[in-house]
Amino acid sequence: MNFKGRKLYIDTDHRALGGVCAGVANYLNVPRIWVRVAAVIPLAFFPFTTLLAYILAYMILDKEP
Repeated sequence: MNFKGRKLYIDTDHRALGGVCAGVANYLNVPRIWVRVAAVIPLAFFPFTTLLAYILAYMILDKEP
């Protein structure tokens, strides 16, 4: 995978909650459902850490231009 020249954004068009998972899916060029499932599984075991990481990503990442 070549990530050179690509930037991670919040995807406001395909968001379910904040758009972080959709943005990561676009960046990695994988289906959004895979990233969302990969985010929900740790939520069951580490809810505080997972929510904190999601909120921080939402605050740090720019919205898609």
